[in-house]
Amino acid sequence: MKILVIANMFPSKEYPSYGIFVKNHVRLLEEAADKIETITMRKELNKMKKLWLYLIFYCRIFFTLLFKKYDMVYLHYASHSAFPILGAKFLNRKINLIVNLHGSDVFPETSFQERLQKWVARLLKQASHVVVPSDYFKQAVIKRYHLASQNVLISPSGGVNRDLFAPQETAKDTSVFKVGYVGRIDVDKGWDDALRGFSEFKHQSNRPAQLIMIGSGKENPQKEALIEELGLQEDVRCYDLLPQEELVALYNEMDVFVFPSRRKGESLGLVGIEAMACGIPVIGSQIAGIQGYLVEGENGYFTEVGNPYSIAEKLLEFHANSEEEKELLSQNAFDSAIPYDQLQVQKDMVNMLAVLAK
Repeated sequence: MKILVIANMFPSKEYPSYGIFVKNHVRLLEEAADKIETITMRKELNKMKKLWLYLIFYCRIFFTLLFKKYDMVYLHYASHSAFPILGAKFLNRKINLIVNLHGSDVFPETSFQERLQKWVARLLKQASHVVVPSDYFKQAVIKRYHLASQNVLISPSGGVNRDLFAPQETAKDTSVFKVGYVGRIDVDKGWDDALRGFSEFKHQSNRPAQLIMIGSGKENPQKEALIEELGLQEDVRCYDLLPQEELVALYNEMDVFVFPSRRKGESLGLVGIEAMACGIPVIGSQIAGIQGYLVEGENGYFTEVGNPYSIAEKLLEFHANSEEEKELLSQNAFDSAIPYDQLQVQKDMVNMLAVLAK
């Protein structure tokens, strides 16, 4: 089987976490294919250079699809690549197109993404099948684009490498309660709710605590300003996006992980599953894909979306647990990540592609 993978996000040395799920997914596909070819883009901040790179990206897609044959064309992120694929599909109806949808494909976060929706809808009508990360997202996609349920398949974003994301034998400093956040510092990711909730927890608990924040984004200046406003300069450790190998060690420092997203487009929430794979309970928003694996009182706690005081309340509740209760939450969190094991996802993906390629 010969597969072409198209994605406008892919890691680079400068940005190792940008589109890492696409890179991991390509590795899974390698088990199902005799040959994998890719057309991808790396992150570029310069607007003019980015525009030029997109032009090259679109030309590569169009002419590759027009003049080369594949058993399957697998697309990540429909909204940003729809136009050249629709053009090629118009001239070559035999293209077997599989579209893997992600958050902003279905729930636009900018006016530009909203304008791309008409192209997404047209592209999905041309796809033989659509792949989504969770049942929540499947139902949302079926409703929004009026697709047949049997044509929308679930595969959880490449899964989690549980050989890497796993509990580590480290000597934790039990005198300091450590809360973690991993994610973009961007609109509706909830980084501000995490900071305010942590600040309120510190105020009410009056005990040593630290917030480990990993991620960067457009709202970095606002984050730094809020840390100063809340007087948390000595209590928050900030890191940019990190390679997964470094991320694991920081997960294992945490006592609990906070996932305060406000996004309807949180199609799965892989960072929550990564934390659980390390045995770290999750305090997460009761929204979107997070609801697919977080179970109240068993592997973590739900919070009200956009409510920092709810986060503080759950941090206090978690902190008040006995060591035995915390250990049980940790074990349940670890067990909850098992269905998302990369090897199982890979096996399911291989079986699925064998059917889709026919």
